[in-house]
Amino acid sequence: MSTTPIPPGSIEFELTDLGDARRALEELPEGLELLHQSAPDYWALRRRAATPTDRALSGPTMDWMGGLPADVRPLKLCERFPRIANAVAQAWPNAGHCESLFAGLLTDRRGKRRGFPVEVQAELERLGHYRASLNR
Repeated sequence: MSTTPIPPGSIEFELTDLGDARRALEELPEGLELLHQSAPDYWALRRRAATPTDRALSGPTMDWMGGLPADVRPLKLCERFPRIANAVAQAWPNAGHCESLFAGLLTDRRGKRRGFPVEVQAELERLGHYRASLNR
């Protein structure tokens, strides 16, 4: 660090690696894991209410699926997790929202989650790469 005095009212900062910053954002805040352990229903109370489309594909999702190339259609995802397929289809038109959704689906931010079955995770990754390629 420089020994130059910092002018009043200025903001001190340090340069950091983007990867380090991303890892810091993905870590649970201090004490949150302890709270989760002390209240087993912590996450259950924060979930959104169930909707009819949680167990079936919506019409717009079926239309979206039909518009995808056959090699990227997430068939297992739609079969096993229609709620998530509906969310992906809804986010699809917005590249930023879609990227954020894929990051959230493929990264365990709560800790101790089982994750998706291998074939569903592969479909999500393939779909995410395809969506990213549309922005180029």
